[in-house]
Amino acid sequence: MELFGDGLQLVGFLAVTVAILASLVAVAIGMTVFLYMADRRIEIDKRERCQREANIPAEAQA
Repeated sequence: MELFGDGLQLVGFLAVTVAILASLVAVAIGMTVFLYMADRRIEIDKRERCQREANIPAEAQA
């Protein structure tokens, strides 16, 4: 019976370890996606700002 208990303890340890590693991987993926989308949004904002500035007449820019 003691071997059975040790086996369950090992399985529990492995389950907790896998769950922790999976959550760390999920956080890393989430941060990567967030940073990628934030950088993309900055690029879109820059492009839109340049287009707006290009549409301003020369008299208004002076």
